[in-house]
Amino acid sequence: MKQYIIQRISYSLVILFFVSILIFVLGRALPGDPVQSAVMSTGMGVVSDDVIDDFKVQFGLDKPLHIQYLLWIRGFISGEWGRSIATGEEVLPMFMHRLPITLELFLGSVFWSCIIGIPFGIISALRRNSWLDVTLTTGAIIGVSIPVFWEGIIMIYLFAVIMHIFPPSGYVPFSESIQGNLLSMAMPTFIMGTQGAGLLGRYVRSSLLEVLGHDYIRTAHAKGLKERAVIVRHALKPAMIPVVTIAGLAWGYVVAGSFIVEYMFAIPGLGRMGVNAIFSNDFPVIQATLVMVAINILIVNLIVDLIYGYIDPRVRVQQ
Repeated sequence: MKQYIIQRISYSLVILFFVSILIFVLGRALPGDPVQSAVMSTGMGVVSDDVIDDFKVQFGLDKPLHIQYLLWIRGFISGEWGRSIATGEEVLPMFMHRLPITLELFLGSVFWSCIIGIPFGIISALRRNSWLDVTLTTGAIIGVSIPVFWEGIIMIYLFAVIMHIFPPSGYVPFSESIQGNLLSMAMPTFIMGTQGAGLLGRYVRSSLLEVLGHDYIRTAHAKGLKERAVIVRHALKPAMIPVVTIAGLAWGYVVAGSFIVEYMFAIPGLGRMGVNAIFSNDFPVIQATLVMVAINILIVNLIVDLIYGYIDPRVRVQQ
């Protein structure tokens, strides 16, 4: 198991290295001149070349690209993420201030994904080809297929404009009002959780159906065990092996959806910060946001790999 863990961590570090290069190159390849954008945002109007050169020196843009990359990586590892070109703020404090909001959004979406997807998948498998199975399967397909922004518009119109149950946008910190926080995060977390719920529901159903067809399940039934005991003791654990893998993919949907959902609902998290940085060509913020997104997804997939190896020892032997 130790060798398996080291191997998976090594793979993740190699992937992160190449992803960081890609993010750095894409950040520099964005259309428009970030220095010109920064100068224009100060309201200085027409400026001399000396002022522009000073801006380039300040943000390290006067150096060759490979030197800029090495300096950026060294600063990122040491906690010096640079300054925002648009606002002049330190990027790391900006990130840490918005991180709890995005984490709350992530945890809420995971809650909805699990509480909807897993039970629905189990019920569909146990009631195979029934009207209930068809209904739940159709709902899972819709949950995976529906665009996040379209679902958000529909929910805002129904539950905020017509029914006045939830606020249409905005964020209330948990420390200010528990009820206000739950109301402001209910729709965003549900919207982000529906795609994950659809994926989990479909894979739980197919995986459980496969397990229920094995001989040892028939043997358990022949011994006179109750249906619930057979499902809980003998079927669920092996059925969860492929589901654990798909959970990592579902997390990628959650991370990608956060950019759209936070901007749509005016939630001041990392996704909204990243979108604003793209609009203003603020590459230090863009790079920090994308690197942390990559690290987040790699960590989740690493955890999934380790859980997968723990559940199924054959995976560790094959490495």
